[in-house]
Amino acid sequence: MERRSRIRFSPSEIARMEKLVSNRKERVFDENFCRKLAEEFNRSAARVGSRALQPTQVKGWFLDKFPASTTKPTCLLTISEEEKTLASEADAFVSEIKTPVSEGKVLGLDTSISNNEDALSMDLPKDTTDKVPELENLQFEARSSKDFAWYDIDNFMAHRTTSSGEVEVYVRFAGFGAEEDEWVNVRKSIRQQSIPLESSECRNIATGDLVLCFKESNDDALHFDGHVLDIQRKQHDIRGCRCVFLVEYDHDGSQERVNLKRLSRRPKYL
Repeated sequence: MERRSRIRFSPSEIARMEKLVSNRKERVFDENFCRKLAEEFNRSAARVGSRALQPTQVKGWFLDKFPASTTKPTCLLTISEEEKTLASEADAFVSEIKTPVSEGKVLGLDTSISNNEDALSMDLPKDTTDKVPELENLQFEARSSKDFAWYDIDNFMAHRTTSSGEVEVYVRFAGFGAEEDEWVNVRKSIRQQSIPLESSECRNIATGDLVLCFKESNDDALHFDGHVLDIQRKQHDIRGCRCVFLVEYDHDGSQERVNLKRLSRRPKYL
């Protein structure tokens, strides 16, 4: 099934919506409320030059994060207790994989070659959370093998080790249903979530840097990896950064000149 396009909100917009959930509760699902909030975001300097947000996209964010049956931020998914346990343990499992270990040796996991090509294990390690407590609250993104685009991860459902010793996790993408769940290679296609760039951060981007770039077309709007080939530095104004970045997309080699609002950077501390 073809995956829908996803809009990525800025950190300030997300903080605003999370605050509204705690203060306004059920009002955040009202269509008129979402329309006014979308208009507020579209008037901000950070949205100048970008495709306008739609009220349905704002409401969709609220519904994805806080289902209508509960607006408490602690309840992100209406899933069974068993699935919640698996998700929590898998989250810790992926965090531990991020720690420096030798090739083919993942802590708490049997990576020996299996007679079954895709041997599935639902017995996720239960002691990894204590080993890396500082990583518990990290958010992750995954690259889909269907379109090579990166999507935010909502849930880790299970993991397995292939006969070649590669570790894969079964993920649910944020904003999508079970029909879009996918097995993803941990080493190649799982990483900490990219961070949208603010105008004041443009000087931190240099030629050769890896960035996550928002690519729009008539058919879809997706996030792809790319490398910065050239930068035209320009004077900032009231609208923010006016610099232009020439990006070459890794998945198809195409090039495009984009503004800073379409770029996200990779975290530097992992």
